[in-house]
Amino acid sequence: MNGVGLPGRLAPNFLADRLTGPLNLIAIFAGICSAVMFCWIAVDTVPGVWAFAVVYGSCAAGVQSLFPATVASLTVNPKKAGVRMGMVFSVAGFATLTGPPIAGALIQKGNGSYLYAQIFAATAMGAGCAMVGAARWAKVGWKLKMKV
Repeated sequence: MNGVGLPGRLAPNFLADRLTGPLNLIAIFAGICSAVMFCWIAVDTVPGVWAFAVVYGSCAAGVQSLFPATVASLTVNPKKAGVRMGMVFSVAGFATLTGPPIAGALIQKGNGSYLYAQIFAATAMGAGCAMVGAARWAKVGWKLKMKV
């Protein structure tokens, strides 16, 4: 996933800068990531795992690289950019800290099956997509063709 993530980290930022804005694009990428994670449930072959790793790795890299750009684009006062970036990464740090133990407990609960962990991960990403959508709505309302 990290290998295919290189173009996945560069291309979305280029597109966000030129066409859509980072907030719009991160919402799209988060939605795609959530859908791909739900599709992960159906993967049961080695080639399927490779295909999943390529698609998810590209999309997840886009979310990761657009994250700081989105925070910066939502900050009006440049003096507060560092504080906001620190606050957002602190919240993300809790998710990074708690996600793996939760996934491990869900795998253990499923007797070694990844199903519960897959559903949890996909649902959490979907909830994140909804939160980004709410942030976009709070910033510009229902206007669809806004570069945010």
